[in-house]
Formats: sequence, structure tokens, C-alpha cells
Amino acid sequence: MGLGELAAICAAIVWAFSTLLYKTFSHHLSPLQLNVSKGLLASLMMVAAIVITADSNIPQQVAAWGWLIAGGIIGIAIGDSAYFGALRNIGPARTLIIESLAPALAGILNILLLGHYLSTLAWVGIIVTTVGVVIAIRPQHALPSLDKRHYVIGVSLALLAALCQATGMVMSKGAMNLESMSSLWAAMIRLVSGTLTVALVVALIKHSDLYQAIRLKGIDKKHWLLVAVFFGTFIGLWLQLASIKYTDPAIAQTLFATAPLMVMTFGFFKREPVSANMILGGVLALAGVGILLAN
Repeated sequence: MGLGELAAICAAIVWAFSTLLYKTFSHHLSPLQLNVSKGLLASLMMVAAIVITADSNIPQQVAAWGWLIAGGIIGIAIGDSAYFGALRNIGPARTLIIESLAPALAGILNILLLGHYLSTLAWVGIIVTTVGVVIAIRPQHALPSLDKRHYVIGVSLALLAALCQATGMVMSKGAMNLESMSSLWAAMIRLVSGTLTVALVVALIKHSDLYQAIRLKGIDKKHWLLVAVFFGTFIGLWLQLASIKYTDPAIAQTLFATAPLMVMTFGFFKREPVSANMILGGVLALAGVGILLAN
């Protein structure tokens, strides 16, 4: 297992843990507000980490900055906001199933934007892993029916989130292909550009909403949001950028997509019911990951 694959698996673990916490706040803040709050907090953490580690390996080329800023606006400002919006409209089950398209999209965008082709074995690993995740997270019971408006909006937002997250990953890889840079600096540039974009949109829509997102006024259990941001955004995004520095973004995105399986694993240790679909999907996903690592 290379450094990139190891970082991607660790990113999936911390994202799975933080997702359980983020769900608590998805109904207290709008998707845009939640994006601003977690982006601002994580940006401060990254600045502190850069100062403490005396990391001076900042990108030098204008083109690299352009790739990272564009990747932040698309992947974080648009992608994360769309993801939170999808959670509110169609729930996590439907959202995660649609999100499973992200690895394949990353592979296609990798060809279109960077001209990099994956091997046949790598594509087999991506497909097997994706199918396994979809089977594992597929609801065992009929999901609550939704009105047409919420369903169309939610599905559209989930598709947009998958496309934007894949695009952001490939763009970040494009920046790292240009020159050697610190994954922490790359993560911070990407996060700050995305957060500032969302903050500007929130301020234009309703100034008081931006104030609430910054101050978190009226939000209970703020310490749990801080924990979610620390693991899911600060550590998670740092690990994501480290992973694509050392491996292909499509492979990294596939390993990120195993996060729902990590959530189910947490549930297993809490003695929550385990279905046949979860076991079958988990075995398939692990087989797919094995193929990717062997490749």
C-alpha cells in the first residue's frame, strides 16, 4: 500500500466519524451557513498547523494557484454546499448512493483534464468497489416518500456534488503535477478559496445569516461541531490532498467512497443490526480495494 492509498483510507475513516456529527447540525444551519462555519474553523486550524510546523513549501507557480483556487471553488464552495443541500432534501441514504458516482467521474475527468489514463485493472477495482458500496448502503426498507419538488432538487444537488467533488480532486492533482508543494498548503489554499466564495454568496443573500454562521449564535453543542470540523475538514482535507499527491485522483476518490462502510463498522461495534446486503457489499468493496492496491 502506497502513501497515497493509505492517506485516502485514513481520510475515509475520519470523514465517516465526522459525518455522524455533521448530521446533527444539518438542520440548525443552512447548507451554505454550515459550509462557511466548517470552512472558517478548519482554515484557522490549518493556519495554526502551518505556523507550528514552519511549513514553507508554498506553491510558486501562478498556474498551480489557479488550479487550487478553481478546485476549491468548484469542489468546496459548490460541491460541499450541494452535498449538504442533498442531505436536507433526500436524506443520507439516497445522497450517498448518488455520491458513489464520484470515483468514475474522477476517472473520466482525469482523462479529459490531465490526459491520464488508468489501467484496466484499476477500472475493475473502481467498479467493484463502487458496486459494493452501493449494495452495502442500499436501504433495507422502503424509504419515506418525498414530494416531487424535494426529490428533484435533492437528486440534482447530489449529482452536482458528485461532479464537483470529482472535478475539485482532479484540479488539485493538476496543481500538484506542476510543482512540488506541501499538501497542507494545497489544502489551505483550496479551503480558503472555497470558504470565501460561499461567505460572499451568503453575505449577498442575507447578511445576518453570515453573522450567524461565523458566531454560531443559537447553536447548541458547539464543541461537537468543533470536533467534526477538526477530523472531517481539517484532518480529512489534509489527508485527501496528501492522497492525490501520491496516487491517482480516481483511485483516491474510490477509497474515499468507502466512508459509508466505515460508518456501518462503527454501528456494528455499537451492536446495531447488520444485514446481508451490508456484509455482501462490504466484501465486494474490500475486494475492489484489494484490486486497486494490487494495481
